Amino acid sequence: MSEKLPQPMRPTSRIFGWLMEWLAEPNYQWAVKQLKPISPRRYFEIGFGTGRLAELVARTLKPEAISGVDPSELMLNTASARLKRFKKMTVDLRLGDDTKLGEFAGSFDAIVASHSFQFWSDPEATLRRLRTMIATDGRLVFVVRRHISKSVFEWLPNPITKSGDEIGGMLKALGDAGFHVAVNERLRSGSQGLVCVPA
Repeated sequence: MSEKLPQPMRPTSRIFGWLMEWLAEPNYQWAVKQLKPISPRRYFEIGFGTGRLAELVARTLKPEAISGVDPSELMLNTASARLKRFKKMTVDLRLGDDTKLGEFAGSFDAIVASHSFQFWSDPEATLRRLRTMIATDGRLVFVVRRHISKSVFEWLPNPITKSGDEIGGMLKALGDAGFHVAVNERLRSGSQGLVCVPA
């Protein structure tokens, strides 16, 4: 992962990271609300950024363990420092992207990807991998951007996003991977929220 990638995909600026966090706060609150009914013991996040969502999960839901991957070394350091104060839970944050999920053992009650789906290079393979990682009664939560500028499409790696019908493509890929979409709603932020359960 040494190649230079755009800031949204791999932030190298603290200011950009905090801006993303501020804009995503309503989405984070929504994601935590979706997880409350299951009180997850093991939480996993793909693209944890500054660690704000993981912090909300830690403070509100108090899981036993928080794990995740993010391709930015700066975000890894930022999130790790942020979660240091939660001494009673195991925190396992690593540098990586959706292709590194196989490195984590055990099953997770909650897996969340907020504004990271568009950066997955092989979404079908990742969704199949997630199906093996999620607990029988677990929840897979997505927050997906509804509007992406044309210039961004040039460098996005996700073929489903680049197809022009991201949500439709996601729904098909989720079904093919063995997930049922229980919630599919437009959020106040303008993003789309999906809650999926194992079929």
